Formats: sequence, structure tokens, C-alpha cells
Amino acid sequence: MLKNSKEITVDELISCVSNLKYRGFRFVTASCADNRDGTFSLYYHFDKQLELENIALTVSRDTAIPSITTLYLCAFLVENEMKELFGLTIENIAIDYEGRMFLTEDAPREPMTYGANILIERKEEES
Repeated sequence: MLKNSKEITVDELISCVSNLKYRGFRFVTASCADNRDGTFSLYYHFDKQLELENIALTVSRDTAIPSITTLYLCAFLVENEMKELFGLTIENIAIDYEGRMFLTEDAPREPMTYGANILIERKEEES
């Protein structure tokens, strides 16, 4: 567990983030990890005067996660990233790229998850 971290549920996310904003914290970023058991660990990171506060939650792939962009618009980048690269369902992102921020139409789906069907081929050296 991260230092200064609080484990919450999805239902508590918006109220917890709202409380941090009210207390003067700025949103730093969020991160996601595939737990390899059908769940994902999400971490939201906030800062105030060089002190980090972290919110942690564990979700399944089909869990509807509310966007925090109503409180921190800048979160739209990392929320699109988690949605696109991990296949998470994040609802009501203020600026939603609908899965096309990083990946092209023919790109592998959810490439940051274990078991993603990605083939890496070695290129032939040019003479």
C-alpha cells in the first residue's frame, strides 16, 4: 500500500475526491495495474504543499467508475488512458476520446492488460 493512502469503494470516489479538492489538494495523476485475477487496482494521487494523498480502489473490468473530471478537468487524459489501455468503464469523462486517444482502429485492444494478444516481431536489418 502507498504511504498516505486510503482504500475506498467506487461509491465513495466522488465524495472523497470532492473532499480533497475542498481541502485544497491538486490532482496529480492516476495509475492503474492489472492484478491478473480479473480486477484492477486504481490509485488517484493528490498533492498539497508537497505532501501526497492517495486514494486506492480495486475494481473488476465491468465496474462502472465515475469520472472525476467534474472536479478536476485535467483528469480526462489519464481517465481516457485507463479506459483505452486497460478496458475499464469510466463514465461521463468530460472529454472522451472513445478509445482513440492512443490506439488506432487496428491496434490491439486493452494492450496493458495481462493476456493482451500482442505480437512483437523483430525487423530485418537493412543492408
